[in-house]
Amino acid sequence: MKKVILNQKSYLLYDEMVKFKASFDKMKVSKFEFIIFPPLLYLSMFKDSNYKVGTQNFYSYKIGSFTGELNLESLKDIKINYTLIGHYERRKIMYEEYEMAKEKLFKSLSGKCNTILCVGEEKRMRKPFNYVKKELNYYLRSIESSSIKYLSIAYEPNWAIGTGDVQDISKIEQTVKLIKDFVYKKYKYDVEVYYGGSINEENIKSIYDICDGVVLGKVSTDYKELNNLLNNIK
Repeated sequence: MKKVILNQKSYLLYDEMVKFKASFDKMKVSKFEFIIFPPLLYLSMFKDSNYKVGTQNFYSYKIGSFTGELNLESLKDIKINYTLIGHYERRKIMYEEYEMAKEKLFKSLSGKCNTILCVGEEKRMRKPFNYVKKELNYYLRSIESSSIKYLSIAYEPNWAIGTGDVQDISKIEQTVKLIKDFVYKKYKYDVEVYYGGSINEENIKSIYDICDGVVLGKVSTDYKELNNLLNNIK
């Protein structure tokens, strides 16, 4: 079943989150599978949900003297078993280097968490996979074959995130295929690949049809807008 991944970032206040969750809990859609990444403050609200819930961020070390940090062990204890790693906004705004993202990737995979790794070129390119391949070579170096079954990949061109400027459909299809081929050649594993970056009502059906799911940003914080968007898939 294809995925619809909701990255709600840091948009919602408490009352807004309560209202969204009340509506979202009533949504009955059998065509695709939701994975929601709510703001970190509200993760505990979702611990008994029937759908899959993940964390947008976590600290790559274990429980200990790390003031202000959120560790993976605590998240798993409340049944948060999806992670989102390497998002462009973490690198651009929070200055999170590739090395730190790789530490989180290793921690998540070795901890048997379902891990969505974000990759994507910084500016428009004729062959975007040339950039993505360098990222994958770095991230997947020394990752054990036994852990790769917990991995999926989100192809999100950095220049398309929140800009309204979407990647060409043909290039999305080509890049998704090349990512799948790359991982299969290395691990003999059919990895799921999603697309994110300025998805709207006009392009969501075309994008959804050529990958394993879509990643939605700000639109995922408004139940009515989200429902209208997903109706274009139905």
